[in-house]
Amino acid sequence: MEGGREYTTNPSVGNVGVTHQGVQYASNPGAEMPENIRNTAAIINTSASHTYGNALSVVEKYILDMFPKDTFKTITATTTLASRQLTHTPSQLIKREVPMMVLAPRISFGQEDNRFLAHTLMNSRFTNQFNTWGEGSLIPLALDKKNKVDIRGHYNRALMYVDIVLSFNTYTEQTNWMSYLHNMTPIGHNFFIKAPLELYLPGSFCDLIGNLVGTEVQDDTNSVQPFLSYMNSVWYHPITYKLKGSSNTNEFFMYYIADIDAVIQEPQAGPGIKDGQIKRNFDISFTVRCEFNTIGYFVAASPNIKEPLRLASKEADVIVPIFTDVIDVSDFHLPVGWIILGFPIFKLGIGESSVSIDPILNQSLRTLIDHHLSFGIPMERFIMIQFRENGSILQDEAYRIDWANRELIVVHPDYHRTYRLLISVSYEYVNVMIGDLYGLE
Repeated sequence: MEGGREYTTNPSVGNVGVTHQGVQYASNPGAEMPENIRNTAAIINTSASHTYGNALSVVEKYILDMFPKDTFKTITATTTLASRQLTHTPSQLIKREVPMMVLAPRISFGQEDNRFLAHTLMNSRFTNQFNTWGEGSLIPLALDKKNKVDIRGHYNRALMYVDIVLSFNTYTEQTNWMSYLHNMTPIGHNFFIKAPLELYLPGSFCDLIGNLVGTEVQDDTNSVQPFLSYMNSVWYHPITYKLKGSSNTNEFFMYYIADIDAVIQEPQAGPGIKDGQIKRNFDISFTVRCEFNTIGYFVAASPNIKEPLRLASKEADVIVPIFTDVIDVSDFHLPVGWIILGFPIFKLGIGESSVSIDPILNQSLRTLIDHHLSFGIPMERFIMIQFRENGSILQDEAYRIDWANRELIVVHPDYHRTYRLLISVSYEYVNVMIGDLYGLE
């Protein structure tokens, strides 16, 4: 294709041996070996289960927000009960407390189902090709000219159906809520759900990047802060981190905003379940069609990759679906001399109440924390941790921090919730204090 190139066989802009000239590439003087001109790359598939789980959480939150707070006593998402249209409460859930909401996703792969840009170079895998004017199946995600690393992703138009069942005790409740749905929601009409999504970066992919640039994912002090800072310096989208819980693994994500093109199909009222002489469990069922943009696989190109690689996501990389909060620093004004250290997320497992914040701290911050503990100096002088939800800072979240063990403890944890933190530090204060402690000038 004129103006385009095969990404895994032709040189990339990250290659030291070539110069981009118009729609062609010319070798630089001194690039003597053909191997230096040829581009080698590593390809790795993203975690589709996490991507759709993330989108499912967004849809669940959107549907819940359509109803008054605490309308439903039981809310559950399942992948084992999906059907073309759930028309009654599944028998596995009859004993659950009502009112109840059940969500069951059905994923549509391929290019059919009337999806946007189907069978085009923008969405369908023709080859690992992108055009030099910026269009094509691979879109730029990161570029490190110093270390000669160029990262791109294959554009996907994802499509998921979510079958939803709302179950109520009485026929009166069913009637009232059917009327509510038809009056309060755009049934049969397309609308957009603005969805902040976090695309999981597989561990083997992060390890490869770290090896290529000489910055390990976790340094000798068990801190991921240097790697996280590097990633945010070269990626075109924010890179976030999930604090370690029971998984005890480092998990990084690419944060991006997607508009989920959604349509709610016509709700159906169930006849209820006969129990002796009475009926109960009156259901309302409907399907939400969701279509959104995501990345299907990553391609990392570098002359330092000696042979083409295909990396596999490990089984341990399976992630619990998360609901992503909005990252918006425009409504938060940092004091002079303060910077944002990160926007980590965490999700507690059943029975857990704490998570370690130590991996996102560097050695200077750890030293300063120990110094302030020894002398009883408030930590708020140089570090602040705040909870966020829907782009706003929560003022009444019940939590405490065990600074000695570097653990954040939630007093009343919600195991269905993904927590977002905003961590900011005063590097001016840190630099002055570290200089005083070590006698630096």
